[in-house]
Amino acid sequence: MRTLYTGDCLDIIQDYVEDNSVDLIYLDPPFNSNSYYNLPFTRHDDNVSPVRAFHDTWTWDEKDHQLLGQLESSPNTRTLANIVLLARDIENTYGGRTDAQSSLAAYVLNMGIRIFYMRRVLKDTGSIYIHCDPTASHYLKLIMDVVFGRRFFRNEIVWSYKTGGNSRNWFGRKHDNVLFYSKSDNHFFDLPKEKSYVRTLPEPHTKSGKGLGVLRDHVCDLCEVGSPGQKYRMVDMRDVWSDIKSLFRNDRERLGYPTQKPLKLLERIIRSSSKKGDLVLDPFCGCGTTLHAAELLERNWIGIDISAFSSGLVRERILHNFIQLAPRDIYSWGIPTTIREARELAFRDKFEFEKWVCGAIGANGLYKDLGARGADGGVDGVMIIDVVRNQKVSEEYAIIQVKGGNVTPDSVKALSETVRRKKAVAGIMVCFQDQMRTVENQRSREVWSDDYETYPTIQGYSIEDLLRGKPLRLPSRYGRQRGAKMMADLI
Repeated sequence: MRTLYTGDCLDIIQDYVEDNSVDLIYLDPPFNSNSYYNLPFTRHDDNVSPVRAFHDTWTWDEKDHQLLGQLESSPNTRTLANIVLLARDIENTYGGRTDAQSSLAAYVLNMGIRIFYMRRVLKDTGSIYIHCDPTASHYLKLIMDVVFGRRFFRNEIVWSYKTGGNSRNWFGRKHDNVLFYSKSDNHFFDLPKEKSYVRTLPEPHTKSGKGLGVLRDHVCDLCEVGSPGQKYRMVDMRDVWSDIKSLFRNDRERLGYPTQKPLKLLERIIRSSSKKGDLVLDPFCGCGTTLHAAELLERNWIGIDISAFSSGLVRERILHNFIQLAPRDIYSWGIPTTIREARELAFRDKFEFEKWVCGAIGANGLYKDLGARGADGGVDGVMIIDVVRNQKVSEEYAIIQVKGGNVTPDSVKALSETVRRKKAVAGIMVCFQDQMRTVENQRSREVWSDDYETYPTIQGYSIEDLLRGKPLRLPSRYGRQRGAKMMADLI
């Protein structure tokens, strides 16, 4: 099972995920950080405002008031409602806010009801990991204690990292928390093993004349021998994880999505609390790291995200990193999977259509908030490309323009001019197949090259090509198209 839903996870879990069907839930939800998270690919034009990936700001509204009333009226959720009221009282009393301004209470309410329904779909042998930071981790722990029970709390895992700067006013905040709960005492848990590549070293002698062979034999006792030079080591099973690095800007794994977590972190969690063939659910799947790790480890998966851009991005990420998969192998709900559905979305909401295409084509980000006022210069998306010239890798970029209706000769010429003006290496016009002739007739015949191949500066790419999974004519490592083997080497 490989299933991708676009929509609010509360609605999807209630309506489409079967009770007692999921073996492992991992969620990296908003943290109530009162921040807007932007896609960072606007540095080529200082006049373009950042593109919002998602917002982590909360306000109390009438819908929240009604939902709180529903929680208070049921014996099963009354204690959960009390936590919401506690959060509201704390914020109002010590933060000087009114009920209408109570962002903390709104956050606790919305997270609480979603976690409540997550428990319903989790198997009795299942586990749940909720990723958070100190901003609201203590409130989330109260929610988890109420929904899952204090006795089923297993760990508060501390993931420490070294990214970012320090403060003059407090110790550097360099960790996230991962709360680990099970649904029962009968939950599955296994000591995870991770790949370790072992080099054969010379064996120095000690003063006693004995070598270090005893130490080497002891290490091997903890390993399972795989291919030559490769062993599996037992993971340090303490609840402080400092051996997994955060992602830096130039990491090959990096997609540019805000709050992206490393594959190795998710691989450790999935190995620990699920088996091959089990079902993993990520209700806030973002750029799809959980689903990528689940696919690598031969688990079934369900991903949910409210953003059409994210859903398209995740689908593209899976298909281009697991080349044995075909588009039909991923069931997608809420985003187009047929030409008819694509045309309906383009007619119904052209901006959501453009967001979906940009994600699905492998764009690293949108170039502006689609639908915002102001001309976009014919740019809908940006794709970062690793270009190898003279055996040196440089970062270039391509411009993406999406057309859900007619493509005019002037629009193709304008894309060519935009590519030159913004010093991009390529421009990609995405449209339906019946408009491709206009693109081919009007595009310039200019080309550009790397050390291996020559590519068209302006190329057409049809929605039909996208749905079939046909690759663009770009370097083989563009975006995330690296193949499963290369990504497996990262972990």
